[in-house]
Amino acid sequence: MTAGNMDKKRGIYIHMPFCVKKCRYCAFLSFDAEGSPRKEYTDALEKEIKLRAAQEKKNGTDKPVNTIYIGGGTPSVMDISSMSEMIKTVRRSFEVDPDAEFTMEANPATLGRKDGVMLAKLQAYKFMGINRFSMGVQSMDNDRLHFLGRIHTAENVARDMDMIRRKGFDNVNLDLMFSVPGESGDDALSDLEKILEFGPEHISCYSLQIEEGTPFGEMAEAGELTEVPDEEDRETYHRICRRLEDAGYEHYEISNFAKKGDDSDSPSPYRSCHNSLYWNMDEYIGLGLGASGFINGIRYKNTSDLNEYLSALSEGRLPIAEEHRNTAFDNISEAVFTGLRRREGISYEDAVRAYLEADDGEKKAPAESCDFRNFFWDIFAEAKEEAMGYAGRGLLIIDNEGLKLTEHGIDISNSIMSLFV
Repeated sequence: MTAGNMDKKRGIYIHMPFCVKKCRYCAFLSFDAEGSPRKEYTDALEKEIKLRAAQEKKNGTDKPVNTIYIGGGTPSVMDISSMSEMIKTVRRSFEVDPDAEFTMEANPATLGRKDGVMLAKLQAYKFMGINRFSMGVQSMDNDRLHFLGRIHTAENVARDMDMIRRKGFDNVNLDLMFSVPGESGDDALSDLEKILEFGPEHISCYSLQIEEGTPFGEMAEAGELTEVPDEEDRETYHRICRRLEDAGYEHYEISNFAKKGDDSDSPSPYRSCHNSLYWNMDEYIGLGLGASGFINGIRYKNTSDLNEYLSALSEGRLPIAEEHRNTAFDNISEAVFTGLRRREGISYEDAVRAYLEADDGEKKAPAESCDFRNFFWDIFAEAKEEAMGYAGRGLLIIDNEGLKLTEHGIDISNSIMSLFV
C-alpha cells in the first residue's frame, strides 16, 4: 500500500470524438469522422486550450504538466497538420515537463495503408512529442473482430506494430477484450498469446460490457445476444492474470498490466502515468467535447453537445456543462474508491490527506497531528463491520497501513468499494 504520496502530478486529457466507424459495443462519445466538422473542432479545441491556460494563470494555480493523453474516438484519424497545431498550442499554453509521458490512442488500420505513408505519419507523431501509443486491438481473431464491428484485421495489428517499432517507439499499450458472446476462455487466452508475441510494454484487459443505446445493447434487449455468464467471465479473467504474471507483467491495477523492469522488486517503469493520475487523486485538465477534469478541488465536465461546444468557444466561453467543488468526504470517498483499483490498495494516510486537503471552508487539523488509521475508521465507522466481514472472507486485506483487494476480492470490487461512497 502506498503511504504519504506527496509527489502530486498534473495531466492533460484531450478528447478527439471522431472514428472511421462506431463499434457495435461502443458507448463512448464519438461520431463517424466522414462528414464531421473536424477542422472546426480542432480550431475550437485550440481556443479552449488557451482559455483554460489563461484561467489557470489568472488564478495563480497553473502547474507543470507531467502527462498528456489524447483519447477518443480515434485520434489517429485526425489530420496531421491539425493535430500538430493543436499540440503546439498545448505546449505554448502550458508548462509541459520535457520528460512527460505523451500518449495517443490509435486504432489499427488508421495509421495509413501504405508503408511509406505510415512511416511518415509515425515520424510526424514522434516530432510532435508523442512517446506512447495505446492501440485498441481487442482480438486477434478476424471473425471476432468483424462481430465486434472493428474495422481492422489481425494482419493490420501485426503490420502496425512492426511499423511502430521500426520508428523507435518503445512504450506501447495493447487492449484486449474478453467475454465476447460466442468466445470461450480458451479463445481469449489464444488472443492473449498472439498479443504477447508483439512484446507490448503494457496490456489492458477488459471484459465486454453490453451498454444501453449501442447495437449490442439493442440486440441483447431483443434476445439476439447472450452475455457470457459471470462465473465464466471471472474464470477467464483470472486465467489472463496468471498468464500475464507468468510472462513478466506486473498486475498493478484491476485491468492493467505493465512489463516489469530490470529491478523486479520496483514498480514497473511502464505503468500508465496518466491513468495513475485518476487512481491517485491527482489533478488533470480535461479538454474537448465531453471531457472531464479535476482541478483545484473542482470536478467539471464539458458539454457533450457538439454544436454547444463549438458555439461556446466561438463566443470565448469555456464549454463547461457541470461543475462541483469536492467536499472533504467527496475527496476521501473518491480516494478509497479509486485507490482500491490499484493492487497495492489505499493507505490510511493517503485517504486522510485527501480529506484534509479539501478546500471546503471547514477548519481541519494538520495532517502531522493525525492518527491516520483511527481518523479513517472514525469517518467510515458505519462501513467498518461489513468491511471486516469481507476481510474475514479473504476478499479484502485490512492492516495497520490501509486496505487492498485480494485477487478474488476484485471479482466483487464494486460491492466493496460502494461501502466507502
